[in-house]
Amino acid sequence: MRAFSSGIGIEVDERFGYTLIVMNVITQVLVLFFLIAIGYSARKLRVLDDGAISHFSSFVLNISLPALIVVSLQRPFSRALLGESGLTLGLSFVIYGFSFIIAALYPFLVPLTKKERGVHRYALIFSNVGFMGYPVVEAVLGQQALFYLAIYNIPFNFLAFSIGAWLIAREGKRPLFLSWKTFINPSVIATMVGFLFFLGSVKLPASLYQVLKMTGDSTSPLSMIVIGSILGKMPFRSVLGTWQRYATTLVRLLVLPAIVGLLLYGAGFRGLFFILPVVVTAMPVAANTSILAEVYGADAESASSLVFISTLFCIVTIPLVALVLGI
Repeated sequence: MRAFSSGIGIEVDERFGYTLIVMNVITQVLVLFFLIAIGYSARKLRVLDDGAISHFSSFVLNISLPALIVVSLQRPFSRALLGESGLTLGLSFVIYGFSFIIAALYPFLVPLTKKERGVHRYALIFSNVGFMGYPVVEAVLGQQALFYLAIYNIPFNFLAFSIGAWLIAREGKRPLFLSWKTFINPSVIATMVGFLFFLGSVKLPASLYQVLKMTGDSTSPLSMIVIGSILGKMPFRSVLGTWQRYATTLVRLLVLPAIVGLLLYGAGFRGLFFILPVVVTAMPVAANTSILAEVYGADAESASSLVFISTLFCIVTIPLVALVLGI
């Protein structure tokens, strides 16, 4: 039986190590799911109302997530790391381009109403990399992988609130008109600032770093509570949804990661550059789907249902993906 390093200086049995990793992933996913349940209960008990949901959503998108990005990019500069960053970014753009093609073709394969198309397309393109991706990647790949995840997420930050938001808004009550301003948002600015700090090996003062870290750490719980509170406005039957939502969830959680994995493996990628894109692609539907649908008056019911269903099923699918990848 082989042994491998646990990442904390202890050699552990391979089978026992895999069990620990899978249990860690399951625990992390369950924590996030229970946070959704808290948000759901708070809405049902009228602790949270529409105004609170709107303010929490704005706080996550404009403050806590950018803080998390800046903290994740706090690494001393090295040429090797810069080259790896470029490769990570290139892979991310290629995979997002592939996802856009799949999303464009998807309504021709699965019948969707006009109102549903934008939300389902967004759900296929954008996974929960910001809210769930960071804790899960840290659980399966370690804290050092968060730097690469921040780089990998640049296309997400650049596209999710611009072209992605436009996909949802065009089917909603409040359309979004694309301009250069729609491509600039707090997450994009945070990525640019954080990467400049990396290039200059700028280390934030300890107090400022701690403030940003504590603020960034609130991203996951707040976003899950927002999702739960949005679900709390819906009848339970609506949360369960239609078969189309389950089909989209299946594609999001298993089909797309499998395709991405096969393509990367066939292209010769191994290690982090193979595992990270597959793990990110295997995340559930982005929490932004619900938030943006709410903001632009689109199909918030379908969006929240997709987030709920995919988050529920990822309790099983993410550990399964981790096992297949051997991490």
